[in-house]
Amino acid sequence: MNEFITNELIEATYLFCVKRISDTEAAKDLSQDILYEALRVIASGKEFVSFYSWYWKMARNKYADYISSKQNSTLPIEMAGGMAAEHPQPIENLIATEDISQLNFALSRLASIYREIIIRFYLKEQTVRQIANELDIPEGTVKRRLFDAKKNLKERFENMNNIGKTAYAPADVSWFCGFSAMNAIFVMDSSKICPQVMVICRSEAKTVNEIADEMGVAPLYLEDMIEKMISANLLVSPAKGKYIANHCIFPREKYVEADVYACDIFHDEGYAEKIINILLSLKDKITALDFYGNDFDYGYLMWILYVIAGDFFGSHGRDHYIGKYSIKDEAERKYRLTMQYTLPDETFDSSMLSRLRAVSWSNLHQDFTTSEYGKLEFVNDFETEPFPDDNDDETDWRRGRDKWIDGNNIALLVALSEDPDKKLSVHEEAMAADFLKKGLLKKENDRLIVQLPIFRREIYNEIRNLVSAEIKPLAEEYADKVGAGVEKILLPYVRKDLMSNFIHWDMRMFFQQICSLFDYGWDKALTKPEDYSRSAAGLYILT
Repeated sequence: MNEFITNELIEATYLFCVKRISDTEAAKDLSQDILYEALRVIASGKEFVSFYSWYWKMARNKYADYISSKQNSTLPIEMAGGMAAEHPQPIENLIATEDISQLNFALSRLASIYREIIIRFYLKEQTVRQIANELDIPEGTVKRRLFDAKKNLKERFENMNNIGKTAYAPADVSWFCGFSAMNAIFVMDSSKICPQVMVICRSEAKTVNEIADEMGVAPLYLEDMIEKMISANLLVSPAKGKYIANHCIFPREKYVEADVYACDIFHDEGYAEKIINILLSLKDKITALDFYGNDFDYGYLMWILYVIAGDFFGSHGRDHYIGKYSIKDEAERKYRLTMQYTLPDETFDSSMLSRLRAVSWSNLHQDFTTSEYGKLEFVNDFETEPFPDDNDDETDWRRGRDKWIDGNNIALLVALSEDPDKKLSVHEEAMAADFLKKGLLKKENDRLIVQLPIFRREIYNEIRNLVSAEIKPLAEEYADKVGAGVEKILLPYVRKDLMSNFIHWDMRMFFQQICSLFDYGWDKALTKPEDYSRSAAGLYILT
C-alpha cells in the first residue's frame, strides 16, 4: 500500500459502505471499487491539496453511482459509472485478495466486548446513549470501547499473525490433578484448545485477541471456552479482559529432571525399604484393631497401607519443608492441577522417563448414602494397570473397578460382612452373583464371604495415626534432602502469585513417593492377585 491508503482508511471505508448497504458482500465490492479508484488516481501522479477531502467526496460519488446502477439495472455493469469491471485488472485482484480479506479477517477477530458496540454503532447506527442504555453501561464506557476498538484494530493490522504458532504446531501437553477436580477435568477433556490456552497463558496475562492470534483462530471461537475455564478455576482474570493460568505449568524436561532427582534419592538412600519395614513392624498393632478384614493376609492389607504411608510421607515432608515459608495455603482451592509441556521447537529426551523407578498410580474415593447405613465411602486405592480399565463409556470418568460398587449395591457388602448367612432377595442374589464374578465375594459352603476390608471411620483413623507417627521422622529427613534440589530446578518457572500452590501442592508430589514405593515394594510385601480382573486388592469401604 502507500502513505495514503492505510489500514485505518481501509477500515473506515468498509464501515462507510456497510452503514449504507445492508448486504455485506455488496459493501465489500463497493469498498474495493473506492479503494481501487484512489490507487488509480494516486498512481497517475495527481497532487492533492487535501487527500482525505478528495477521497471522501469520491467515496460518496461512488456510493451514488452504486445506488443509480441498482435503480437502472438494464445498464451493463461495465457502464455503471465507477462500478468494478466484470473482468478486474491485476491490481484490483490484489486489493480484493489481500487488503479487503485482511480487513474482514481483522474485524472478525475483534473480541466480543468491542464487537457488540462496533455492530450497534456502525451497523445499527445507534447513538452512544442508546448503546449505553441497552447494555446498561456508562456512556463513557461506550466511548472508550469505541476508541479502543479502533485502536485495537489498527494494532492488529500491524501485528497480527494470520496463522498463530499454536495453530500448526501445538504444544505437547500432559497434566494430572487431585482432590475435587471433576469439573476441571471435564473442561480440560472437552477440547484440545483448553490445554493450549493454559500453556499460552502460563507466564503472563493475555487478552482474548492475543490468545487468538497465537492459536490462529477468531476470538469468537475462544470466548465460550475461556468462560468455562474461568468457571472451572483453570484461568483467572487479574485485570479486566486479561487471563492467566491458575496453576503451575512446567517444561516437561525440567519437571521430569526434578522427578528423577527426587526418585533417585528415595530409592538410592533406602527410603522405600524403610517405609515397608515400618509397616511390617506395625502388623500386630493394626491387626489387633476391630475392623472387618483384620484376619486377612497382611500382604493383602499392604495395598492399602502403602497408600496411607506414602500419603503421610508426602504430607509430613511437605509440612516440614514449608516450615521455612510464611505462605499459607489457599483455602479457596477445591482442587489442584499440574501441567507439563513441550513446545514444538523443543525436544524432549524420552529416555529420561526410564530413569523414573515408579509405577502408574491413582486412586478414587466415592461417597454414597444408604438407608441402612447412612453415608458409606468406597475407595479404590489402586485404579491403574494391571487392574482392569474396561470403561467404554466416554461420558463416564470412572475406571474399571471404580464402577464395581455403587449406591445400589454397597449396602449389601456391608450387610454380608456382618452376616455371611444373610438370606437374600432375588435382587440381592443378582448383585451377589456379580460380586462373586468380580472377586468381591467368595463362597465358602453356603456362606458369602466379603473379600475387601470394611473400616469404621474411627478405626481407620487409628490405623492412620499409627502409621503417621512412625513415618514422620523419616519424611522430614527426606524432605531436607530433596526440597532445595527440586526448587533449584523448578522455581524459575513458578510465578510469584502461584508460590502458595507450588509449595502446598506441586512440591508435595516430590515428597509423596507412592508410585516409587509401589515400584520398589511390588515383589517385597504385597500379596498379588492371581487374576487382576477379579480382585478386591486395594479396595475398601468406610462406614
